[in-house]
Amino acid sequence: MPNTAAEFIANKSKPSFWWFHSLGWTVYVVIFTIDNVFFYRDYNKLGGDVLYPLLLSGLFAASLTLPLRYIYQRCWNLKPLKLIFVITAGSLLVSMVWTPLKALSMWYFYERFDVLALILGQPPEDFKWYTLFMSISYAFFMILVWSSLYFGINYHYRLVSEKQQHIEAVKLSHISQIKMLRYQINPHFLFNTLNAVSTLVLRGNKERANGMLIRLSTFLRFSLDNEPEKKIRLFEELKALMLYLEIEKMRFDERLTVEFVIEPEAENLLVPSLLLQPLVENSIKYAIAQMSEGGLIQIKAKCIDNYLHIDVNDNGPANQTEYDNRLTEATQTASSHTGVGVKNIMNRLSVLYPEDHQFEVVKGMSEGYFVKIVIPCERA
Repeated sequence: MPNTAAEFIANKSKPSFWWFHSLGWTVYVVIFTIDNVFFYRDYNKLGGDVLYPLLLSGLFAASLTLPLRYIYQRCWNLKPLKLIFVITAGSLLVSMVWTPLKALSMWYFYERFDVLALILGQPPEDFKWYTLFMSISYAFFMILVWSSLYFGINYHYRLVSEKQQHIEAVKLSHISQIKMLRYQINPHFLFNTLNAVSTLVLRGNKERANGMLIRLSTFLRFSLDNEPEKKIRLFEELKALMLYLEIEKMRFDERLTVEFVIEPEAENLLVPSLLLQPLVENSIKYAIAQMSEGGLIQIKAKCIDNYLHIDVNDNGPANQTEYDNRLTEATQTASSHTGVGVKNIMNRLSVLYPEDHQFEVVKGMSEGYFVKIVIPCERA
């Protein structure tokens, strides 16, 4: 029974031991049969004189090495020196049994040796018992090769399974991190929207409050239907953004105008879901909310050299204090609720496109701020 998850995965991914075991000893029989045929230079001897004793020898070896497998399974976690001792002792013990059996089978077919008489204690007068063990070094080497292959193959598949486990762990970690970052958006946005609804209700504007709640439910349904670790087409991302903007337009009326400049090619490219909403929310917070009229947000997307360039621009007041506030938000920790918008996007991009993306916030010469995102083009 496997002791660890790595062993369990390795056992599932690697071919059967019996397949390797049978193939190995079959190759042994075939190679030495061919070798002996060429030695005899008589293909008629392929039958009784060559093939049969080698088949018996391979069968003996395959049977005798089976107990080694179960011994090695129980000694897998031994320290290297102890493991080497077990392998050496086990190989020597098996070779001491295999060598006389192999010798007797060879003698029986090559020299018509009377094996039964030897077993009954009636060996020939010139028989020397030590001759049964004359090729023990050869047998010991063969069993060591089998042991080395056993450990080598198992180590290989364990390393493969551990590497796969590591990849899966990193993937799951990234997915969890993305979920954590993406799910921070909804409570943040939900708080602002419900606060606006509460204000409308207090003012007696129930129709607008009801409309805002309907749009809010539609937006949240979209958010929940899209897994945060998955990417969606830019076209779908813009549809979700429009749901958000419809809510915000009810708050700001004519103070908010949004322009879209999207290349047709860019619409089918993949982007992280709800990538733009925090950026637009940031512009509304620092730009539109500070203006009495004429607020403008521009969203642009185009492809350049196999990279998708996305810009979110506004025409808000470009004083140094507000600019410093944005930079402060961009550098706050992810655990800080006040800095969740920009930092959230930065972290998500770092997870999804490590070392292969660009994110920057730039202050305009006379007004507004410009957020630029550059990510690799991925087609749906």
